[in-house]
Amino acid sequence: MANQYKGCCVSINCVDGSVVQGEVSGMSDDNETLILKRPFKNGIPHTEKEIRLKASMIENLKIIKAQLENEPVINNSPVAKNNKKSVSVPKTNNVKQKNKAKNTSISEPEQPPQNFTNHKERNDACFGVSLDTIVKEDFDFEKNLALFNKKAFYNKIHKKPDLVPHEKVSTKYKHNENVLHSTPVKFRQVTVPSPAINEYITDDGLVVPSITSELRWKLFNLVEENGLTTGRQNEIIGRAATEMVLQLLGGGYRFNPRNEHQWPRVVVLCGPNRSGAMGVNCARQLSSYGVHTVVVLSEPGLYTPQLANEMALYQFTTGTLITSAAELHGLLDPDFVVVSLADEQTDTVSRNITNWAKSVRSPLMAIDPPSQGTPSVVVKYSLVPALPLSYSESNGKIYLCNMGIPTQVFHLAGIQYKSPFGSKSVIPLHNNE
Repeated sequence: MANQYKGCCVSINCVDGSVVQGEVSGMSDDNETLILKRPFKNGIPHTEKEIRLKASMIENLKIIKAQLENEPVINNSPVAKNNKKSVSVPKTNNVKQKNKAKNTSISEPEQPPQNFTNHKERNDACFGVSLDTIVKEDFDFEKNLALFNKKAFYNKIHKKPDLVPHEKVSTKYKHNENVLHSTPVKFRQVTVPSPAINEYITDDGLVVPSITSELRWKLFNLVEENGLTTGRQNEIIGRAATEMVLQLLGGGYRFNPRNEHQWPRVVVLCGPNRSGAMGVNCARQLSSYGVHTVVVLSEPGLYTPQLANEMALYQFTTGTLITSAAELHGLLDPDFVVVSLADEQTDTVSRNITNWAKSVRSPLMAIDPPSQGTPSVVVKYSLVPALPLSYSESNGKIYLCNMGIPTQVFHLAGIQYKSPFGSKSVIPLHNNE
């Protein structure tokens, strides 16, 4: 039996539905196992150079080419034997040469063109046995497709990972995730002698500590003593508040000179204090851009020197002044509301004004509010000067204004300071978790 099939190229249908092809190299001693070399399984080269098939596994055996063992192997492919060379005639003048070249022993055969010989050897090396001798029937797509277990494959790629103890879970990362866990780098350029509870961080990762009310007043007194008067401070923060309001109202699109729509109206609620003076200053500067402003005084009979100076300038604008709470009922929802009612020293606010502020649907922005927020009023934004206090959530998102305070004045107050503003005059602050 071994001598009968040895050297033959066979195709075997196995009982498990697979198809194995290869060259018979022998049989086992008990004639129960067939040994194949250069095997293929389901048309794919096998990982082993030689496999063994038991007789019980063979359903059908076909000989597709006999006696390959006496032919030499070049690149694992049978080609012409010894000096017997296959002489082929290439196509010329578009006429097909149908005469088959036969193996003929000649002493000095005529050499075919080099490119033709290389082409044939490459084909033999790639494909081994000629397809003309193997493919003698139509390819059965359904039978071969049945060999692929689609359900098992889909289950494998969609299989959810099993739950295992935490220490045994191997971390896998997506293409957009960092391999090494990292947190934003934080830099400290400002340190204070007695920081308050909260701590803030800028978009650039700079830590800005909050300060107490006592340290803030110490800083402002030093600033005023060294030439940066309250009037100049009001002008700086009033300018910053104006730019914020203009941007929140639509910026260049809303304030285009060719805009034929109604220009925005802003209501500024002012108290008899430092914050109220900043609010009136903002209203005056907004009016210079064509914004319709309405200043509402919560305590018309009380004028601080700062507030009086700002009101004197505001009266030269085309803006409106309201000194009676009863007139608030005629105000429909404005485009924006600036809240400058209270500060750290004065936190009493007229109930009529706070009730009106809570009833409007317009966005509200506070200027230098108390750390605990304006009583009974919740704002969306807060603009604060120099260094922040420890603010409550009712003050909304905190924005810090650069007041132009010299560095040496910070040092006189015991604050180690390096500007966190970069090239900007106003920066947003976030809670440093």
